[in-house]
Amino acid sequence: MRMPLKSPDSSAAGIGRSVSLPVLECGDSRAPMMGRTKTARWRAGVLIAVNVLMIAHLIQWAIVGMTVSPIEPSESMETLEVGVVNAGAIFFLIAIASTLLFGRFFCGWLCHIVALQDLCAWFMTKLGVRPKPFRSRLLVYFPIGLGFYMFVWPSFKRVVLKPILEANAIDWPFWLRPVEPIHQWTSEIMVEDFWATMPPWYIAVPFLIICGFACVYFLGAKGFCTYGCPYAAFFKPIDTLAPVRIRVNDNCHQCGYCTSVCTSNVRVSEEVRDFGMVVDPGCMKTLDCISACPNDALSIGLGRPALLAKPKNESKASRKAALAKRRGRYDLTLWEEIVAGVLMLWFFYATRGMLDAVPMLLAGGLAAIGAMVALLTFKLLHQANVRLYKFQFKQGGRIRAAGFGLVLLALVFAVGSVWSGHARMMRWRGDLQFNRTVVPPEALIRPEFNPLSEQRERAQIAVEAYRRGDSPRDGGLGWKLDPEHRVRLAYFLSMLDRHDEALAQLRRVIDEGEPTDNFVLQAGQVLLRAMDDQQGEKDMAAHETAKREALLSFYSDALAAHPGLHAIRAELTKSAAAAGDTQRAEALWEVSGYEDDPLFALSRGGAIAFTGNIPEAQAQFEKAADLAGNSEHPAGVLIDIARTALQFGVIDVARELALRAIEDEHATAMTWVAAAEIASFSGDFETGRARINHATTMPRFKDHAMLQARAANAILSPSTIEEGQRRLREAYETASDPFERFTIARGMVFAGANLGAPPMIEEGLGLIDEIIEANPDLPIIEYDLGSLYYQIGLGEEGLSHIESAAERDPTNAMMAQRAGELNNALGHTIKAQSWFEEAERRRGP
Repeated sequence: MRMPLKSPDSSAAGIGRSVSLPVLECGDSRAPMMGRTKTARWRAGVLIAVNVLMIAHLIQWAIVGMTVSPIEPSESMETLEVGVVNAGAIFFLIAIASTLLFGRFFCGWLCHIVALQDLCAWFMTKLGVRPKPFRSRLLVYFPIGLGFYMFVWPSFKRVVLKPILEANAIDWPFWLRPVEPIHQWTSEIMVEDFWATMPPWYIAVPFLIICGFACVYFLGAKGFCTYGCPYAAFFKPIDTLAPVRIRVNDNCHQCGYCTSVCTSNVRVSEEVRDFGMVVDPGCMKTLDCISACPNDALSIGLGRPALLAKPKNESKASRKAALAKRRGRYDLTLWEEIVAGVLMLWFFYATRGMLDAVPMLLAGGLAAIGAMVALLTFKLLHQANVRLYKFQFKQGGRIRAAGFGLVLLALVFAVGSVWSGHARMMRWRGDLQFNRTVVPPEALIRPEFNPLSEQRERAQIAVEAYRRGDSPRDGGLGWKLDPEHRVRLAYFLSMLDRHDEALAQLRRVIDEGEPTDNFVLQAGQVLLRAMDDQQGEKDMAAHETAKREALLSFYSDALAAHPGLHAIRAELTKSAAAAGDTQRAEALWEVSGYEDDPLFALSRGGAIAFTGNIPEAQAQFEKAADLAGNSEHPAGVLIDIARTALQFGVIDVARELALRAIEDEHATAMTWVAAAEIASFSGDFETGRARINHATTMPRFKDHAMLQARAANAILSPSTIEEGQRRLREAYETASDPFERFTIARGMVFAGANLGAPPMIEEGLGLIDEIIEANPDLPIIEYDLGSLYYQIGLGEEGLSHIESAAERDPTNAMMAQRAGELNNALGHTIKAQSWFEEAERRRGP
């Protein structure tokens, strides 16, 4: 037979990697062991202790309800992306620091995945199979790519890419996930939900089996460490700087015992012969080689790091021979490695996020195994003999039973990756369209909104993509859309005026997910728009009654499924109270389990205040404030209570709670601006202005356009017109979204009208003209400009813009109808009739 994996460089190296041998029938056998090591038992004990401590950690959390956050290096991603310092990040830094001094002791002695891989290798050895290390020249860089993506890429986007794009006035690419600046570092050393960032058990168990066992079988001992672990991207290069290394003395006889017991796939005897030390960064300092050496030739000690190691024989001929021999170690030709690399990247892309569950590390393990299975299957086509350990896949040109099993496994990988890859591509395609869209959801349900041809085309592409990526039950070829993608599907359906279908998607999100109060309220608006589309010849009064009843029923269903929707409970209470049904209004609050929930007390206080019982409402507001400490964001809760209290005239409570909010240690710029609004709107302009001045010095303020606009409105008064106008202009320049810019500019116009400041009105209208010119595909903005002109008493100017908007959108019947109505109101009856006829034509038969 011939070895199944070979390299043509082997012959040139003269080390006989590919030779013809007779195939013998072999029974049970034990893998040979040249040397034995006592260190392995000590290390096994340490690794067992690590796993016992992990289990104890889980038990302690289950009993106490709070514990140290996961001590897992992958948690560092959250630290780098959003600035949350956790135990995993601290542990990763300690591991890196220890590697810098001692080398990869952490990997060999403290990693739970290494424990599983060593357990698998031990089992295989007991069964007579020694794990064969797979050696590749290219695939070893795959973990480096993973490490870069996990730990370097987020910071690179924030620190390097974003400033470059901003300096050159280049918009952020719509296909690239945006990154937010870290304005405030927070700590999550202790957490209540320990498993929040961990996969469910039905993913965790396969992960341990695949990365801890299957990778060893196909890739050799420490196979996952070599070809799937992203932390190696840091540990390997740092190890070359470590002064603590395995070193050799003159007692070495090159017996090879050290190499035979090494579970890190290091050729120890060759390394110490050529360099006097182990320089391979794959060495995990298991110390097996030291224990197994019969001549006490190896030891661990301080000295020159691997990066500065010099070969004992520096002659050109020696270096050339060493290079040829190293090439001979590779198990694949260069072209085979390129194919394997492409396959590995494909399997990784296809399996990561499969079923919205497969994490990155599991995808890396699956990708490595999938590439190996594909290569072995490919060899069945052109080699006479193919074998892996005791499994003879092909012999003498005939495929054996194990070979058919290999083909079946390859088909599973191929079909599974195509299925998963297609579903992921469809989601990605829909997401691309979503990232390119700037129309806010609230604009889609306006009767005046009508997408232009390009917008409609993008919406169609997105809807088709999300539908194809959905589960077969929903007409797709993938798996069930998660709530985020289902909401995006509903968004595009609304853009296409298919509001009833959009509502059906939103109902599913409510039924299957964990919706917020605001989400249910927005879904309710989609319901009303869908009913308007189906009004037909129904009497207007009857139609409005039906809409109100349908909306209340919708809210009731949502509340029944999710009792924590306290704002929805308050809306239903107000409706019942308005109808005189006090019994139902009171019954809505007869629920248990929310006695310590500040939002429950807040919503109840708002509902009571609606009925006019201000003293009782104030008591609820004060109760909510006392419970605010139970919330994850007490400052935000206090602000919400203060706003509600101010809305119903409880000014003293509002001011007191706003003060408590800004005194909270986690108060943000948004907290300070909200507190300033409460002060200013309750008549204390000086306090409001002082709080705004403080907010401007805080993180996030300069990056948040709408927050800047709110700050400007909070300090606007007849004596601060110039300052307010300047702040609104700065907010406008910060904003990039055309609808945000329009909102800010319109606020400037209204402020100018209220304060009698014509320059503000003129500048605001000029800014809106800029928006219209820059966004010809959004005629609704010009339509809103026309409405704005009409509201400030400039009817003819408003009519001109509404007619222009209706002409830019030749299929928009509602704009044509509004143009007719405005012409009629201004006495232009002939033009009004013309526009009414145009509206009928656009509606069609």
